[in-house]
Amino acid sequence: MSSRRHFLKLLGAGAAAASTKAWGQTAPATSVPVLMDGHVHAVNRVYWEKADLWQEVPAVGWDFARARAAGVNCVIDNLGTYGYWNYNYTPKQAMRLIETANRYAEKHADKMGIARSVADARRLVDSGRMAVFLGSESGWDHEGDLDVLGALYRLGLRTIQFATQTGFNAFSDSALAMTQGGQDPDHFHGINDRGRALVAEMNRLGILIDITHGTESAHKQLIEASKAPVVASHDTLRAVSGVGLSDEVLKALAAKGGLVGIHGAAAVVGRRYRKWMAEHPAEVAAAAKAQPNMVGYRPSFARAPGDHGEYIERYDREFREIWLARAQWKELPELEPLVPTADEWAEQVDYVIKTVGADHVAIGLDMAGARSSVPKSPSGYPDLMAALNRITTPANVRKIAGENWFRVFGQAKV
Repeated sequence: MSSRRHFLKLLGAGAAAASTKAWGQTAPATSVPVLMDGHVHAVNRVYWEKADLWQEVPAVGWDFARARAAGVNCVIDNLGTYGYWNYNYTPKQAMRLIETANRYAEKHADKMGIARSVADARRLVDSGRMAVFLGSESGWDHEGDLDVLGALYRLGLRTIQFATQTGFNAFSDSALAMTQGGQDPDHFHGINDRGRALVAEMNRLGILIDITHGTESAHKQLIEASKAPVVASHDTLRAVSGVGLSDEVLKALAAKGGLVGIHGAAAVVGRRYRKWMAEHPAEVAAAAKAQPNMVGYRPSFARAPGDHGEYIERYDREFREIWLARAQWKELPELEPLVPTADEWAEQVDYVIKTVGADHVAIGLDMAGARSSVPKSPSGYPDLMAALNRITTPANVRKIAGENWFRVFGQAKV
């Protein structure tokens, strides 16, 4: 509770009436201030770890209990279909995770709810509960079937990462293609006609398009093809940390009304951390293998002819072991002092403000259980808010803390 009160104080009374008039939306003056993280992974943990993240506080990773105590009242939970790469199991895993999310929200209806619109989210936040938008990462259907897209939208899916960690799909190139799947990262030279048809349908339905992990060409073509704002939900700025969005993409994203959610991983935010990694590649690869092993998982066995369900049972069992191995991760002692601070994280935000304006930046930490991040745990959101208040105005802090996310969700349907 003290962290939550601290958050409200940090937003400042002067920010209570802050608006985003340039984009046709004003936050209700009476609405509870929003603190939103646009990229978390909780439902995957509920599914694979059988954890109750309102009751238990894991040693590493993101959970509802600590985040809510720190003032967070809205998130996009990105349902990661990691490991389920083929053209049949990806939608299966997406539906499993959506059902898990809805059941879990029903179990904890006094503390949270699934938001299908900005109005839903404001109602939940104003009632003192956590509003949860459902997003997709690493694939929803690798073939890009429009009927599957429509069905998942009806089930509550509201944002989709277009490129996949798997390294391939039928409609978009991925910057991770070579590292995760050994695929050509420039197969389509961006997105293809199927991808453009998906963009049009996502615009019609009101699904927010996330360009994260696409190639530079995919970034530019998605921004151009979409009639609605698009987002990079969890990324950094190349000009600040050496990796992330180029200035050209950032400016195009902003010109379309979109935003970038600033990542929290030490490996992409911290310049000192990245320098050590570059100088010690073998140590880093050995220490951090749990995360790529999970994201890039492929079963160690083939599906036998005449399979009667044994394959998926073994597949699930093997992947669960890979997932749980992430929980054993520990930071290398040499890197502990180099984990970036909240002020280093805020340098990314400051760069966006100075380059394209405060309407185009938000929070998207991607706090995972197999790497260091800023903040170090979900209890640290007030540190980010304090850092933001040191670099910009209370009105801008209110936008960055959540109103920018609400604006782009409101404008996703055209």
